[in-house]
Amino acid sequence: MSPPGQAPVALQWETAFPADQLTPIDGGASLGPIARAAGKTVKCAPKPATGETSGSKCILIGGQQPIHNGVIVRLQFRVLPEAPKGTARVRIDQGMAVFKDLAQSPLNAADAVVRVR
Repeated sequence: MSPPGQAPVALQWETAFPADQLTPIDGGASLGPIARAAGKTVKCAPKPATGETSGSKCILIGGQQPIHNGVIVRLQFRVLPEAPKGTARVRIDQGMAVFKDLAQSPLNAADAVVRVR
């Protein structure tokens, strides 16, 4: 098990969002400054839609440089033209941090709200 306070070298997570309001742009994620400085790459693949929810699975990998706190990735969405007005909830869950010794640690889920006008 990795020591407490050690920064991970890779991350993976899943996103979920309302299929009738949002669609990912260019794969759904772009590198933030922290991941770019650590030499990482982010890749996302769509998950099959379930009911009214779409989603993706993402991984941030590349080399053994640690991923420190800060802006790691930016999730990118386009509001669909026919999207109902209100709010669209984006959920990030099933997250996992991977350390140099290959130990893994689950990440807390997070939510964000996109305002649709």
